[in-house]
Amino acid sequence: MTDNFADLKRLADQLPGAASGITLENGRIIVPGAPGMDMPKEAKEWLQHQAPAVWPNTPHGEPRPTLLFGIIRDAGSTLGRQPLDGVLREALEHDLPGDSPQQRQALAAAMRSKFWTTAAGGRTRAVERRYLLPLHAQLPLSFQQEKAEGGKTAFGYKMFRGTLLPFLLSGPSGDVDRSLLDQVLAVFTDDRDLTRLDKKVLEIAAEIAPGVSEPGTETLINNSQGVLQRLQQAGGAFCAPSLEQFRRDLGQVLALDLPRRDRIHQLTLLLALHLTTRLYRAALVLSLRLDRCIALFPGGKDGDPSSSSCAVRCCGEPGQCDLSGTMRFRTGSGSFRPVKLIEPCVTSYRNLTSNYLLPLPVTISTANIAGHALQAAGGPALAPADLQGLHDALAKDAALRARFDAVTRLLAVCRRYQLRRNSSVGAQVPANLPGLHVLRLALLESRRTTMRHEGRDVVHQLAKEVRTGRLIASNGNAATFFELDEDMLHLLVRLICGERLLAYSKFLEGLLRYGLAPQNSAEEQRLQSALSRLGMLKRYSDAGESAYVHHSDISNEEDL
Repeated sequence: MTDNFADLKRLADQLPGAASGITLENGRIIVPGAPGMDMPKEAKEWLQHQAPAVWPNTPHGEPRPTLLFGIIRDAGSTLGRQPLDGVLREALEHDLPGDSPQQRQALAAAMRSKFWTTAAGGRTRAVERRYLLPLHAQLPLSFQQEKAEGGKTAFGYKMFRGTLLPFLLSGPSGDVDRSLLDQVLAVFTDDRDLTRLDKKVLEIAAEIAPGVSEPGTETLINNSQGVLQRLQQAGGAFCAPSLEQFRRDLGQVLALDLPRRDRIHQLTLLLALHLTTRLYRAALVLSLRLDRCIALFPGGKDGDPSSSSCAVRCCGEPGQCDLSGTMRFRTGSGSFRPVKLIEPCVTSYRNLTSNYLLPLPVTISTANIAGHALQAAGGPALAPADLQGLHDALAKDAALRARFDAVTRLLAVCRRYQLRRNSSVGAQVPANLPGLHVLRLALLESRRTTMRHEGRDVVHQLAKEVRTGRLIASNGNAATFFELDEDMLHLLVRLICGERLLAYSKFLEGLLRYGLAPQNSAEEQRLQSALSRLGMLKRYSDAGESAYVHHSDISNEEDL
């Protein structure tokens, strides 16, 4: 931005706040009797995505198989620069035992299919890339994931860093559940179920990248101190009850007696489920809280959300959250099934994704900049993205509310002026809308083509662009919608039912805790049929209330 603020100052002097002395002087917003604030001048100064209560770091889209890989990497230490995983993949064909090249090639192919998985990569979904699984902690601590097969560079960022797990395992007091963290890391250090060939692969890996330490709970927690301190300063995690639910679910998955690769798949799937619902939950609730703040001003939306809504305060139970039952799904059949654009599985996906998840980065940026504006207008300092604190401060002070409205309106004009390459043409904002609302619109205007990276793309790579464990599906380019495949349904039955028979109606109530509900009564029948086909439904009569869902091999009535 140029040093000449003459045009921008003329715009500022035309705003209603100018009558009370709120204006712009040499790039600083002046508020009589209040601190004021510097006007953001660079694009990056408007991208204020800090939300330590919501997530440990701002996520970006990256294939789901890398989630656990990154956690283990941050739980250990290595010496020197790590080679790419492609080096190990190529070495198997030469170093594995065999009496002939053909035998070694066959063994190498078998080990590659066990130690690597495939997922969509690149800009086209047809492209598939291999990702090294953390079947043993030695692998992520020895190698970097290469960007493309045969490539020379590693991933430059992670969807979530290894600090994700301590973040999810943190309690209201800020302490991390070390017992669960120990159990998770033990999955990757135990070698009791490794075959001789598995151990040979690890020996080859050790020759390529020696000097690897074991992952440790304290190492991971120490590497997460910055995240945990910011979380504590923010007053605890957003939707703490959902983190309590994650800890319960994680304990159930860790207790499963499964082969190593299957257990790792279930851990990855559990993370994908909870991260997907957390992003949707945060997107919906934070947007409703922002609407509630806007409703304090003339021209804002009429009425506040109901008193039982999480927009006012956390309800304390995920099953009663604003997200509860809004993700209307259909049950996957394993084959192509047409979908209509008017079906709730489509419309609920469009509503949640387009209206809330897609603009989540803008919602957070608006909340953070609004916090600075509140302080500039003479209000209290707030934690990042503290929309409840913003509402409480504005609701009880009419004079502060007026100054805040003038500051946010001026910020919106500044942003629109910058977006028009420092031109006053079209930089004005509507006079009949609250300043906080026009600020959100101005930030939305600047992020329309990029905001998907921190929300929708992340959710798609967690729950859509995967072979199994899907929560989102699409019929080509015609429609995208919520759909549970068999793998995801298996996990949900395990998490909701545990080791007991559960009435079908109670199972549906359990789905609400994850935001899920069948799209209609006909879909409830299809869900029952799918559960019956998978051997997870017991009927004791033809009456609907005598249907029970289970995951284990329960066969006796006395188990009820």
